[in-house]
Amino acid sequence: MTDYQTLDELEEIVDPKIFFRANRQYIIHLNSVENFKTDHYGKLLVKLKTSNTETVDVSREKAGAFKLWLG
Repeated sequence: MTDYQTLDELEEIVDPKIFFRANRQYIIHLNSVENFKTDHYGKLLVKLKTSNTETVDVSREKAGAFKLWLG
């Protein structure tokens, strides 16, 4: 297995049809998204299937791209 120094490096090699760079800390797999909602600032809060409590933030700027990615 190869170690990647940054998510930027990993983002360059994964398929953007099934992986989305949500923020500086997360790259999300399409099948891991349970649901999402918009907060009062326009940011998306994405609930993952693997966590009962944690959400991943997607900025207002990336919200539109995220919705298109989900299809």
